[in-house]
Amino acid sequence: MDVPIHVADGATRVYGIIGDPIAQVKSPGVFNERFRALGKNAVMIPLQTKPANFDACMRGLKSLVNLHGILVTLPYKNSVVAHVDTVLPAARRIGAVNALRREADGRWSGDIFDGQGFLSGLRARDFDPKGRSVMLVGAGGAGSAIADALGEAEAADITIFDRIEEKGRLLVEKITQTHSKCRAKSSEPTVVGKDLLINATPVGMAPGDGLPVAVKSFDARLFVADIVPEPEVTPLLAAAKNSGCRTMDGAAMVAGQADAILRFFGLF
Repeated sequence: MDVPIHVADGATRVYGIIGDPIAQVKSPGVFNERFRALGKNAVMIPLQTKPANFDACMRGLKSLVNLHGILVTLPYKNSVVAHVDTVLPAARRIGAVNALRREADGRWSGDIFDGQGFLSGLRARDFDPKGRSVMLVGAGGAGSAIADALGEAEAADITIFDRIEEKGRLLVEKITQTHSKCRAKSSEPTVVGKDLLINATPVGMAPGDGLPVAVKSFDARLFVADIVPEPEVTPLLAAAKNSGCRTMDGAAMVAGQADAILRFFGLF
C-alpha cells in the first residue's frame, strides 16, 4: 500500500525522534498524520544513533536552526537531560526527558509526557488507576514517568521491579517523597493481588524475547499494559489475552501523549 509522503520545502518545521533502535517507533506516523490534519508545514523523522555517538549527535542536532523539536525514546530518556537548558518540573522530578523544544532565544527546554500518555491510554480503555494496586516492571525514563503519573492519579500502591536494583530503589524513594497518597515498594515481579501490570522495559521488542515477568497465566481481572511499540502483540500481551485480560499496547501511549506534545511544541 502506498504511504502518503509529506513533501518538505525550505519553510518546513523539522522534528525528529531519536533512539536506538528506531525502526519500531510509531511516533513519525502518528505525528505526521496530526501535522497534516492540523494543516501544519511540519515533518517528524526517525533518527538513529548508537550510544557512543549520542552526545555528539545531540550537539549537532541542536545546532540545526530549522530543527524545532526532538522526541526521545529508548535508551536515551535519562542521558538526554544533560543536553537540556531548561528542565521543566515533571522531567526534573523524574530525571528523564522525552521531548525537547527550541525556544525563541535558541535555548532548549525539555519535559516528559510518557506518564500523561500512559494515563490517557488507560482511561480511554475505561481503566481508572485511582485506588488500584500496580506492578511496574522497569524503572527507567518511561517507567519513572509512568510511576509519577500513577502517583498523581492516586493509585493505592505501586510495586516496582528493575533488574538494576538501585534504579528500582531510587524510584521508590521518589514516589514516596512526592506522592503521599500512594505507597511504593520494590520487590520481585508478582501479579498476586494486583489490578494492573505494566511492562516498561524493552523486553518483548526483539524476536525471541520472552516475558518480562515469570508468569504465564493471569487472573482475567488483571489489566496488562506493555509500552513496547512493536510488535503490536508482545509475548506479554499474547499471554494476557489468552488469560482473558484487558490489555493496552505501546501505540496507545504514543497516541495518548500526542496532543500534550503538540501543545508543548506550540502546534496545537
